[in-house]
Amino acid sequence: MMKHLLVTTFLVAVGSVAPLAQGQNSDFPGVQKAMSPESYDAAGLGKLSPEERARLDEFIRAYVTKSSEKAATAAVESAAKENKASAPEVIQSNIVGRFTGYTGSSRFTLENGQVWVQSQQVSRSFSPVDSPPVLIIKRKSILSGYRMYIAGGGNIRVSRAH
Repeated sequence: MMKHLLVTTFLVAVGSVAPLAQGQNSDFPGVQKAMSPESYDAAGLGKLSPEERARLDEFIRAYVTKSSEKAATAAVESAAKENKASAPEVIQSNIVGRFTGYTGSSRFTLENGQVWVQSQQVSRSFSPVDSPPVLIIKRKSILSGYRMYIAGGGNIRVSRAH
């Protein structure tokens, strides 16, 4: 149950905002489009120049991304401290380079030096994400093994290459 909560927290906190880290390629439309016209005017944001509005949008993207990364890290550390998930059962890192999906035999090199291979024969394409955060969780069930949760890229079964 705790692992499910941990994964859900990670995916909500990091996965849903991972596109915000990409700046111009973000799904975030900016404050002017994100707010109702009434709220936008009431906040006095109409006084901003286009350059000032762009800086505010970038600040919001960076702030949300940093906050979500801190939340994911805190969730993993909390689970490990409470012995609900030990360090070898939960691995948090980032994929090195650009992630665009998986092919059924994909290899994933992580920033922590580990290499993982896809053990699930499924292919799927995603919008490109640079160095997305991942959680790898050791499962204790009939379908034992590891599952990799990729922010902005779903989840798949994996095994450690080295």
